[in-house]
Amino acid sequence: MKNHPTLNAFLFGVFLASLCQQGNATPYQFNSDANPQSPGSQSSTQLPEGLTSAPTGSIWTQDTLTGNWGGWRNKISEAGLSLSGNYQAEVFGNPVGGMKQGTISDGAFNFIANLDLERITHGFWQDAAIQANALYIYGPGLSGNYVGDFSNTSNISGPQSVRLQELWFQQLLWRERASVRMGMLAADTEFFTSTSSALFLNGTFGAFNLIGQNYPNSPVYPLSRPGVRVFIQPTSKFFVRAAVFGMDSNLDPSGNDLHGTDFKINGSLWMAEAGYLVNQSPNDRGLQGTYKIGTFLQNGFSTWQSQANEALGIGGLSSGSTQCAVYGIADQQVYNKEDRSISIFARGGFAPAQYSFVDGYLDAGFNFTGFVPNRPQDIAGIALAYSPVSGDYSNAQVVQGGSAYSKETVLEATYQIHLTPWCNIQPDVQYIITPSGQVGSPNALVVGIRSSINF
Repeated sequence: MKNHPTLNAFLFGVFLASLCQQGNATPYQFNSDANPQSPGSQSSTQLPEGLTSAPTGSIWTQDTLTGNWGGWRNKISEAGLSLSGNYQAEVFGNPVGGMKQGTISDGAFNFIANLDLERITHGFWQDAAIQANALYIYGPGLSGNYVGDFSNTSNISGPQSVRLQELWFQQLLWRERASVRMGMLAADTEFFTSTSSALFLNGTFGAFNLIGQNYPNSPVYPLSRPGVRVFIQPTSKFFVRAAVFGMDSNLDPSGNDLHGTDFKINGSLWMAEAGYLVNQSPNDRGLQGTYKIGTFLQNGFSTWQSQANEALGIGGLSSGSTQCAVYGIADQQVYNKEDRSISIFARGGFAPAQYSFVDGYLDAGFNFTGFVPNRPQDIAGIALAYSPVSGDYSNAQVVQGGSAYSKETVLEATYQIHLTPWCNIQPDVQYIITPSGQVGSPNALVVGIRSSINF
C-alpha cells in the first residue's frame, strides 16, 4: 500500500492552526491500568464512552475532531453503540548510523466499535459488552528498512494492511470486581503495561522485548490471538489477571494472517499478572503508584545449541521444552502539585538463556507534566531500555560461522504537545546502541515527529 503524504500534511496543518487557539486545559492525571473499563461497565451517573460533554461552540474545545455529529453521537451511544477512531501519522529518519540512512512516512488508523449489551437489551443483560477494532497500517518501517534494530523505533509500525485486531465479549461479575473476556485478544492492552512508559514511541516501551522477541507471533500490536482472560479485583488495592491464548506456529503476519483472521490453534501461551495499587482508592490522598509482577509460559521450544547442532549435521533438536519469563513493573508518581507532576517507571525481567533471544530486560524513565509555562497538559519524557541478547544464542551463531551478539540499548527523549482535546503532536529523538544486538552494528540516531487525532 502507498504512503499518504496528504494525510500527514493535514495533521501538521491542524498543528499550525491549533497554535493560535486557546483551549480549556486541565492537568494530566496519573491513571491506574489495573482494570481498563469497557463502556458497558460505566455507572449510570457517568457519560458512556463515546458521549461528549464538551461545549459545542468551538471545534478546538470539543472532545473529538468530528464532535457530536449534530447530537447523533450521543443518541447512538445512549442506544448502546459507541463508535470512535484515532489516526496517527509520523515522519522518522536516521541521519546517522544503522544499516543505511533514510527517511520514512507511515501511519495507522484505529477504528473501534463497542456494543453496550445492557443498553441494547434495556437492562436485561447487565454489565456486558462486545468490542471490535480494526487497523489500517501503511508505510514502510524505519527499523526494518534502515536502522536494523529489533526494538522497533515506532510502536505503530507493522505489516501494511487492513486488519482485525481485537474482537471480544466481556462480562463483568461480582459487582464489577471481576470480569471474563473472550475472543480475539491482544495481550498488550492489559498485561505488562505502564501508564508512564506509554508516552514513548519506541515499541519496546509498550510490548517489551522480553515477550516481543522471545515468543514468535505473540498477541501484541498489531496481532491478536483467540483467548480467554479472567480479571479479579477483590479490594481497591489489589488485582490479579490471567489469560490463555491459542497460538499458531505457522502464522505469518505479512502472509497468511495479513488481515488478522487466522484462527487456527496448535499451541498455547499462558500469562498471569498480579498488581498492587497505591493511593488509588476513592478516599485516598497522596502520590499514586502501581506495582506488578507477572509471568509468561509456552511449550514447544528447542535450545539454541541443539538448533546449531542440527544445522551443522552433528545432532538433532532437543525435544520441545517450556519457555517461560518473569517480570516486574513499578509505576510511581514522585511529585504532584497544582498543574505539575513527575512520575517514574521501571520494568524488568528475565528468561532462560538456552531458549530465549533476549534473556533479560530493563527499562526505566521519567514523565514531566506541566513544567512548561502555560502548557499544563504537555508531557516531556526521557527513558532507557536495555535488552541483552542470550549468550547461548550468540554462541550458536558463532559456531555456525555467524557474528556474535551482545545487547541492544535504546535511549529516547520525547515531548508531547497537547494542542486540543482531540489532537497532539510529539517530536521525538532516539539513540540506538548496537542495533540488532549484533556486535559491530553502527549506532543509530533517530529523529522524528508524530501527530495524533481522535475522531
